[in-house]
Amino acid sequence: MRIAVLADIHGNHVALERCLAHAEAQGAEAYWFLGDYVGELPCPQRTMEALYAWAEKHDCTFIRGNKENYWLGALDTSLWHRGDSTTGVLWYMNQRVTEKDKAFFASLPIARVMALPGLPTVTICHGSPREVGECLVPPGPTTNEAMEAATTPLILCGHRHRQAYVEHAGRRAVNPGSVGVSLQSGGKAEYLLLEGIDGRWQETMVQLDYDVEQIIREMQEEDLFSIAPCWMRVTVGVLRGLNVSQASVLRRAMALCEAAEGSCVWPHIPEKYWEAACQEAGV
Repeated sequence: MRIAVLADIHGNHVALERCLAHAEAQGAEAYWFLGDYVGELPCPQRTMEALYAWAEKHDCTFIRGNKENYWLGALDTSLWHRGDSTTGVLWYMNQRVTEKDKAFFASLPIARVMALPGLPTVTICHGSPREVGECLVPPGPTTNEAMEAATTPLILCGHRHRQAYVEHAGRRAVNPGSVGVSLQSGGKAEYLLLEGIDGRWQETMVQLDYDVEQIIREMQEEDLFSIAPCWMRVTVGVLRGLNVSQASVLRRAMALCEAAEGSCVWPHIPEKYWEAACQEAGV
């Protein structure tokens, strides 16, 4: 049994199509998707329609991520504004996610135990089996506790956009990396091939080149650099393989805001602090 495990597409349909074609050429018989289907990148319906079409012809299992919760109302959409680096991309995406997409997202579990004959059971999730936003790999402060609460020897999780694994309490948690916005990969698209051999699972991490400049051109065509100025600058840096992340620049912008103004509460971060954080990060 050979399974393609894909996480954190974030609307990068170009990277998604590259990964799916590669996995099919490698003989993948099933596809497990670990959430965050659209998020940072343009033309989300290209990603969603690609997923719907793929699921019609292939054995696919989908899990809900934290981004799906956003489109289902987990955050206050009245705080999202065009032209704001903090929330502009959320505003853009919220205009484009359809009712069909929302119904699909609402139908998804946050975790699922996969049982295949003759092989160890596997838990698939986005953050952790108990919370979409909890971090397992690379490890966070609650990783050990979450792994101890798991019921299977192997856990596949996304959320952190990095290919890595951790082991604890006789369990192994593996992050397949990010299809669409991978970190510390040199700008590659990432996924995992999971193969059942002689009663055990064998993992092969995959990194692929793809047409990064195509998705950046689409960002320009959709006017995303006006909709979410600094966020998009950081995203381009990530896509081109710079050692930077949206989360790290956001944290720095908030720290600069707090130092100057005494407090900083998301999403109220003035653009001047975003600009300063971007300049420090070299984007």
